[in-house]
This record gives sequence, C-alpha cells and structure tokens, in this order.
Amino acid sequence: MPKSRKTLLFNWKPVAIYFAIVSAGAAGVIIWERAYEAKEVPLAVPASFTPDVVARRLVESYVGAGTVQSSHLDPQSGILTVVVRDVVSDKAKTPAERRALLSGEGTQAVERLLGSVTFKDVVLELVKDGKVLATVRAEPGKKPQTEFAPDLR
Repeated sequence: MPKSRKTLLFNWKPVAIYFAIVSAGAAGVIIWERAYEAKEVPLAVPASFTPDVVARRLVESYVGAGTVQSSHLDPQSGILTVVVRDVVSDKAKTPAERRALLSGEGTQAVERLLGSVTFKDVVLELVKDGKVLATVRAEPGKKPQTEFAPDLR
C-alpha cells in the first residue's frame, strides 16, 4: 500500500530562498555603510586644531573671514589674545556710535568664543590701521569689559 502524502500549507523552499536573498542583501548594505563611514571619519585630530586656531576660526566665523590678524594662547597663564581687524566702525560715525559698535562686535565675538571653548581669560583687541581702538576682556561666567582708545572716550 502506498504511503499517503501530507498536504503542505505552503511550499517552504521558495520562502527559504527569498529569506536568504534578503538577508544577504541586508548584510551587504550594512557592510557597505560601515565601510563608507569608516572612510569619512578621521582617525586622529589634525595638529592644526590647537585651541588658538579653533578660537581664530570661531571669531572669523562671527566677525568675517580674514579679519583675525593674530591669535596667541599663553599656555602658562591660559590667556588667549586675539587681534581682530575692525570692520564695523568708520570715521563718519560719532565716537558714541563707534564705541557702541566696537563694544557690541567685541562682546559678541568673545561670548561666542567662550560659549564654545573654555579659556581662563580672553583678550580681544579691535584694530584699525595699526591702532588699537578697543580691547574687550572676558572671563568665563563674567560679563565682558570693554576699554576704548583715548580718542573714542
């Protein structure tokens, strides 16, 4: 007597083949994505990312490209000194207007800098035509103080 065949609910072979193809495709996409991300992420921070260079870039992003003439961090005292070319004041404005513009420009640049990088003190000198017009001094957690050149007082 012949054996009776069980009736299957569905044919499992095509399902297994489909599952294998989808799994292999997903694994390939995941491996490809990981390789792409590994290529994009640098392994080490470049030596050009010293605190004074980062400060220079932050100030230039606010004041304008090419406005920072120099930046120097004294490692012993932790004081950052940044010399910035003034771009907001001109001779046509009154001394009071120039003081307000210089103070606003320097204060906002220093606050933006201290919001991103921590220094013990920051000294920002606003210079025009080789002459220091204003000096903004700031410490973390304190309001920046602005000192003006004698002809702007």
